[in-house]
Amino acid sequence: MTASFPLASAPWIDVWDLDAVAARRVSLHEALTRAHRLHLHVDRSESIVLLRLLAAVLDAACGPRDTTEWDAAWTAPTLDAAAISRYLEEHADRLDLFHPVRPAWQCGLLTEYARGPQALHPGSLAGDAAALFYPWLDECPPLEPGQAAAWLLHLLAYDVAGIKRAAPGDPQARGGKLYGSQIGPLAAVTHAHITGPGLTLKAVLLLNLPPQPRAAGDAPVWERDTPPVPVRTRAAAGRLDLLTWPGRRIRLHVNDEGLVDAVAHHDGDRLDDTWGTVRRLDPMTAWRVTNQGAQVPLTFMDDDTWPQPWRPATLLDQPGACRVVDHAVAAAERGLLDADVRLHLVVSSVLHSNRHRANVSDIPVLAAPLGTAGLLADPVTREGVADMGRYADVIGSRLRKNAVRITGRQQLARRLVLADLDTPWETAVSGYSGNPAQARAEWADAVREVAERRIDDLPLRPMERGRLLAQYRDRVDTPKSEAQPKSAQAAGGKRRGPAARRYEVFGGEFTLSELARHPRCVVTYPTLRKRVDDGWDVEEAATTAGRRGPAASS
Repeated sequence: MTASFPLASAPWIDVWDLDAVAARRVSLHEALTRAHRLHLHVDRSESIVLLRLLAAVLDAACGPRDTTEWDAAWTAPTLDAAAISRYLEEHADRLDLFHPVRPAWQCGLLTEYARGPQALHPGSLAGDAAALFYPWLDECPPLEPGQAAAWLLHLLAYDVAGIKRAAPGDPQARGGKLYGSQIGPLAAVTHAHITGPGLTLKAVLLLNLPPQPRAAGDAPVWERDTPPVPVRTRAAAGRLDLLTWPGRRIRLHVNDEGLVDAVAHHDGDRLDDTWGTVRRLDPMTAWRVTNQGAQVPLTFMDDDTWPQPWRPATLLDQPGACRVVDHAVAAAERGLLDADVRLHLVVSSVLHSNRHRANVSDIPVLAAPLGTAGLLADPVTREGVADMGRYADVIGSRLRKNAVRITGRQQLARRLVLADLDTPWETAVSGYSGNPAQARAEWADAVREVAERRIDDLPLRPMERGRLLAQYRDRVDTPKSEAQPKSAQAAGGKRRGPAARRYEVFGGEFTLSELARHPRCVVTYPTLRKRVDDGWDVEEAATTAGRRGPAASS
């Protein structure tokens, strides 16, 4: 018998069923047709990829094409079950995990399975460090199909870069290996989606699918032929293509018991302009503008250690920085959302443990309160909450700059991270609509209290401590103006030194500091700086891995 696991009809997605009042596993079909009676708890990287998959399936089947269709879908009691059923029935064979020719999300042309089932385990992305947390990983037993499917999605989303085993017959192989592999589009940016306490899966899916028609030639991976074995670099055709991007060539091997016991795992499709493409096509991402005017992924972890719960709120008055936030704000302004419903922005990014992004150290997920839909519907209160968030960022920045200036010790900056402000931020946002002045004052007090605790913890001389306490709060009355790019500030303002040079590369313009953080850059900033100063082409300097020995430029 040929093994089969039909993802459209077999249960494999973990949800909370409001009717059964219990946790259950459901199929793609049930998840979408009963989305109005289900909750999907999106609090880990594994559930983020499930949400994105469900959004892609819904979008492909009957996604709203304009505001009128979206409003109708929102007010309808259920998603369009008839359209969803027709679509999933039409593509049922291409959504079979073990289809002999077109296995779901895989390359059906692979026939050599060199890795065990542990290759799918999320812990394997940590490299050698995985053995510290999962000592049994090398002896991972065969996986039941539902678990294998969920982990396969996770691997496709977050697989690391570095050297990969070459697929048989790939003309780009050198010595059986493939070089220059990229991290996937999701792993290269900051994911963001709207949710809220008590919202059903139906509501969450629609809040994260801004209406738009399908682009010409756009299709999810299951509507396409199985991808070819060799690596290829290509442009994404549209939102559906990007949300289901086949960044790796993978195929699962199933044993006689119907369990996954081996995996073929190789490099896959590469994007030519990752940040530019994702910013243009993926609504579930968040961005910020640097002082030089470049758009880069929003950071919400301070020094890769502490989540900053106020930072997502700074997107509220920055149209274009996060399309799902813009979409939720527009729906609130049209009166579609209950004014009392509380909304959160869930953000997530990938922390890699080295410059080559060959190991994952963490995939943090933060659920940050934005306020009620009524708050979002009012531009004045939106801007007020965004300014509260910017206040904390300006305080933190000035705290560190003054500490370094006063003491001359750069290492103190990392000890001045603002932390333990989750509850004060939630309290400030919750109370803002009722009493904005009080909310702002209480938030400022909480931020200053944390800042001054950090100062007290530093090994400072009494004079240094006194100067830092007196000066770190200077000029924080207008945080929004300080958060704007220098080019947007009033003419005649003083600047120190010339502006950093910007280079046209990877479809955008970047300073070398920004370029060193780009997903396609494989060297450190000092190496990049030295190479460019030595006359290297900037793209070659960024994408050529360093070499050991006297021949190395770095």
